[in-house]
Amino acid sequence: MKIGINATFLHEKPTGLGVFTEEVSRCLAENNKETLVFTPIRLEGVPESALSFVPSSIRGSTHLWNNLLRVTYQNTILPLTCRARKRDLLYCPMMEYPFVPLVPLVVQVHDLHPLRFLPQFGRAGIYFKLSLQRLGKTARRITVVSQFVKNELLRETDIHEDRIDVVPNGYSKQRFYPRPLQQKNEFLRRYALKDRYLLFIGNLFPYKNVNLLIEAFLGIKEKIPHILVVVGSREFFYGRLPDDERVRYIDYVSHEDLPMFYSYADILVHPSLSEGFGLTPLEAMACGTPVICSNRTSLPEVVGDAGLLFDPVDKTVLGELILTVLENEGLRRQLSAKGLARAELFSWGKTAAGILRSCEKALGEGR
Repeated sequence: MKIGINATFLHEKPTGLGVFTEEVSRCLAENNKETLVFTPIRLEGVPESALSFVPSSIRGSTHLWNNLLRVTYQNTILPLTCRARKRDLLYCPMMEYPFVPLVPLVVQVHDLHPLRFLPQFGRAGIYFKLSLQRLGKTARRITVVSQFVKNELLRETDIHEDRIDVVPNGYSKQRFYPRPLQQKNEFLRRYALKDRYLLFIGNLFPYKNVNLLIEAFLGIKEKIPHILVVVGSREFFYGRLPDDERVRYIDYVSHEDLPMFYSYADILVHPSLSEGFGLTPLEAMACGTPVICSNRTSLPEVVGDAGLLFDPVDKTVLGELILTVLENEGLRRQLSAKGLARAELFSWGKTAAGILRSCEKALGEGR
């Protein structure tokens, strides 16, 4: 099966969608030698023969011009290239796809956040809404990352549930694992961090609810020696973030350092109001880090009983949970062990295998 992957939005500093696309592309290229990735950048672990380079001017960006160029490319040159390169099918890892495809499509839906939180996504949300309206008429099959997202799609569209495949995300077991204590001091020195810290990771969209975490932390900071480390792009945040010497903001960290941020944190707190999957808690569990997590949307599907769940509108309860975990070494060890066991259920290999099955179904349904 000659699969094309629409990775035209990738850029050099991938976060959630970019990481997903790179990992899935790598696994599909390894398991299906006829895979061809349409990308503006090189991908580690993917052979040059499996890459078809597109103009760098269309790579992912917050600049309107880059995005307009990419939409134009995806609706003109990309379909023609798929036909010229004799692709049997085009897999789109996010909700950007040709509206008039020349080969069958399988489209990935990670969440409906641009629809749910339209003001936070601006013009991108408007394009997402249009893409969602056309999805059922254009894509042969749809893959989603959780049962929660499937249920949302069924509510918002007339797509039949038999055309939607639930394929959970994964994580890299070669990258995310508990890091040895011998590396901790050097890591802390490089980032000028104190020995004990709580951790949040995620782009700072309002729905990520980081304000609640900061308020909860400031309410208990006099009882603990920790700082709060907030890793994520601040360009998506509305208003002004609290300025406190015990709160450290870091816009971006490399793939290589991310597992150490998890491993050396006392707790990963994920207070999001909505997630299509919840990759951050999964990566933290894989690093043996205790997780306190919102009980909303897809997050219980990912965390199960391996983390402490809370209602993400109650900062008092969150503060109490943080103190409970910090004061109880036995509980921390229990959460760490449960998280490591839970993480074993997920992998990018399983994700890629599920996507490949969806692609096979899509081709079978067209015959």
